[in-house]
Amino acid sequence: MIRAVLRWVLAALYLAAGVLHLIRPGPFLSITPDWVPAPQAVVLLTGVAEILGSVGLVQPISPRVRRAAGWGLALYALCVWPAN
Repeated sequence: MIRAVLRWVLAALYLAAGVLHLIRPGPFLSITPDWVPAPQAVVLLTGVAEILGSVGLVQPISPRVRRAAGWGLALYALCVWPAN
């Protein structure tokens, strides 16, 4: 039960962050390292990745999809770590 609740909380946080990437990219662009090519596109794509990952975490059909979404978001977090 607690794992399900925490999964929903994590999904809500990633969903909110993903939406913010799309509607207010400015703060994310300001922390993007200079070596990142096409920063605007990268910020928008990372927002989409967060939204898709959050949906994957809470979909009710397949535990395998939820697990894959969790691993994907973990790898995503490692990739964006230099900006944070």
